[in-house]
Amino acid sequence: MIWNEVISLSLLQMSLSGGIFIMAIVFIRSVTINRLPKKTFLVLWELVLLRLLIPVSVPSRFSLYTILPKALQTKTPALMPVISHESFETAPKDLAFHPAQPVPIWIIIWCIGMIFCFVFFAILYLRCRIEFLTSCPIQDTYAIQWLREHPLKRPLAIRESDRISTPLTYGVLRPVILMPHQTDWKDISRLQYILLHEFVHIRRFDTVVKLIMTGALCLHWFNPMVWAMYILMNRDLELSCDESVIQHFGESSKPVYARILIDMK
Repeated sequence: MIWNEVISLSLLQMSLSGGIFIMAIVFIRSVTINRLPKKTFLVLWELVLLRLLIPVSVPSRFSLYTILPKALQTKTPALMPVISHESFETAPKDLAFHPAQPVPIWIIIWCIGMIFCFVFFAILYLRCRIEFLTSCPIQDTYAIQWLREHPLKRPLAIRESDRISTPLTYGVLRPVILMPHQTDWKDISRLQYILLHEFVHIRRFDTVVKLIMTGALCLHWFNPMVWAMYILMNRDLELSCDESVIQHFGESSKPVYARILIDMK
């Protein structure tokens, strides 16, 4: 029972401090979204992920224990109670050994919710993966040339599918840029923006970041601020890639790139 309390308090403290951190970032983001580089927000979100996933406490005057009842606080330090030899011998037999107490109901609910989230995202990933495997490789001359001009240590491929309407990437060790089947491969002025955007995702390992982010969401599914982080961090990943594309092509490319993004929606 003691270990259940310790685990639950550690999880609640991680979730509470992470939620406060998220609220601070949401406020900073709303005020400085057009002033700071988008990478800045990604770094802040990554710090939140570390707080949500790694049980490391930072010394502070404010903690979860300051808002807990005193009766509950006195239970947590007693992880190793000191029992003398005499007291154990003189203790009644019915008190010497206690039967295992049942797991609290809220821990059971948390486990069910976590498993449900993991299963939901796993099924969603497998369905998308099966659809992606039906895609066809691109034999276009420009696509082959573009791959040569953008070398990567991992094998990179460009494929197309009739089951998607917007470009996307998937895979970590063998990444793939997946394009819609109706893509006009003769419109090079448009393709160079789209392919570079997806290439930035692959080069930054955004797929791995999204997996870690999903894991944190499944672990803290009961915290609405973590859901807000999941939505906003996904959005900031896209905005950061857009920012990199504009930096590559120059500020004069903003109107053209903006029209391309609007056409893809």
